[in-house]
Amino acid sequence: MYKLIAIDLDMTLLDRTKNISYRNKKAIELAKEKGVKIVLCSGRILKGVMYFAKVLGLHDQVIVACNGAIVRDLKKNKDIYYVGLENEKSIEIARICKENDIYYHYYFQDTMIARRLDYSSKFYYEKNRELPKEERIDIIIDDSEQTLKSCGNLITKFVIIDKDVEKVDHVREIIEKRLSGVETTKSDTNILEVMKEGVNKKRALEFVCSYLGIDPKEIMAIGDNENDLQMIEFAGLGVAMENAIEELKKIADFVTQSYEDDGVAKAIEKFVLGETINV
Repeated sequence: MYKLIAIDLDMTLLDRTKNISYRNKKAIELAKEKGVKIVLCSGRILKGVMYFAKVLGLHDQVIVACNGAIVRDLKKNKDIYYVGLENEKSIEIARICKENDIYYHYYFQDTMIARRLDYSSKFYYEKNRELPKEERIDIIIDDSEQTLKSCGNLITKFVIIDKDVEKVDHVREIIEKRLSGVETTKSDTNILEVMKEGVNKKRALEFVCSYLGIDPKEIMAIGDNENDLQMIEFAGLGVAMENAIEELKKIADFVTQSYEDDGVAKAIEKFVLGETINV
């Protein structure tokens, strides 16, 4: 019996419109009723993950944000794990991005600080209009080094995006060659993420296991992209979405259907509930 399900958000739990289907919601609700812990495990900023936790009624669970840099106990309403980049690394990452004229934003606690209003920052800016004030993500447009310095070692993650995938990959190569002590991954083909070395979803789940007293063999993890690789390998049952990258499918124990076809619900039904939900 699996005691914990770790679930990625984008291209896994969320559909194309960034919503959660009825079947996915119901499967999670039924698993929770059976005493299974539900851990949303995302690269998104903390408030972004908290929003979907609220949608799912996970007020008494823990969540993983910023690709594993933050673990928040929602019941206690406090961070129980937080790992930030060394400030000198953050400054250098921003310099590399400017040298290559590429968009970036970074997460400082609950705030998104962006070079310009574009890509993810533009998405969240528009999404904020639909949300109550307390759920909105604070967005600051500021590419100054002074602001970076003022954040100290509390920046959890840089997100670097461009429509040109080769440009993103080129910037990744530069960062990896020039900087030690950082970890790079991708959450989509054109989205590069940079954290402190050792920060990933697997490390965060290791902490969660210790915190909750759960054996890794009792974990089921579901994901789709490069930033889910270590998490899928770590879990007792690693599940890849049908739309996942090939590398993830190869190491997964099971491949469920796509994020557009309730793949998360179908995996939960098969391995946790033992029954199909009627929609």
